[in-house]
Amino acid sequence: MTGSGYIHGFSNEESLRLWNQASILAPMVFAGLPLPVHGSLLEVGCGVGAELAQIARRCPDLCLTGIDLSWANLNASQSFLPGSVARSAQIAQATATSLPFSNHSFDAAITIWMLEHVPDPVAVLSEAVRVLRPGGALLCTEVDNATFGFVPELPAIAKWWDLFCTQQSAGGGDPYVGRKLELIAQNLGCEDIIIEDLAIASSHMDADRRIELLNYLEELLLSGAAALQPAPLTADSSELSVDDSAGLQEEFEAARTDPTIRFDYHAVRLSCRTPRT
Repeated sequence: MTGSGYIHGFSNEESLRLWNQASILAPMVFAGLPLPVHGSLLEVGCGVGAELAQIARRCPDLCLTGIDLSWANLNASQSFLPGSVARSAQIAQATATSLPFSNHSFDAAITIWMLEHVPDPVAVLSEAVRVLRPGGALLCTEVDNATFGFVPELPAIAKWWDLFCTQQSAGGGDPYVGRKLELIAQNLGCEDIIIEDLAIASSHMDADRRIELLNYLEELLLSGAAALQPAPLTADSSELSVDDSAGLQEEFEAARTDPTIRFDYHAVRLSCRTPRT
């Protein structure tokens, strides 16, 4: 995470949102993800530990380590992580571009919804490659916010999303980093590069799942309200207001009740190996 620049903040409500988000998105994030069964795995930007818990559930024999820049996140992880994971996983405060580990320390490294928040994703992944053993697995699941949208367009949601992405970019993040992962991996000399498109949220789901994903998207956008309030969308636009928030909620309710309104939000998964020599 990026410390104070994180749009969503570090409240107890945000910690719970992150924990719930990991559970809601797990069917897409972990389907087909080539996690190692044994050995050691480092999560860079582990946040409140939600993804570490998901990994531990699927790969109980993995030795897990997580680092995060935010003490607030790390403290929250101690409350959220199941006792068995909290006791076995190593959790540490560290900077992603200067990891406190020697070369070739891990069999696998993973980022999930992390690189969008950092000013230099190349430096982060370069450091991840450094601490991986030759032939180690680098796994990244990251956003491409250009894929988000409703058909027909819902203007309040579209405005809020544009502002969300603008603010993230202004804070040094990259809401479109997913589409850059393949080139970054190539430039780092990685091998066996596989890029996959993941439909994180889609209207092509059963009715209950569709509602769950719409609720997730609404909560995601509203969680950034405090950070977005003072910032104009463009030079000639007005600031976000309570009316915009009400309009956003009204449009999500319309989408929940009208199954003909389509929506999509996709992510990109990178799977690759560090150079073997």
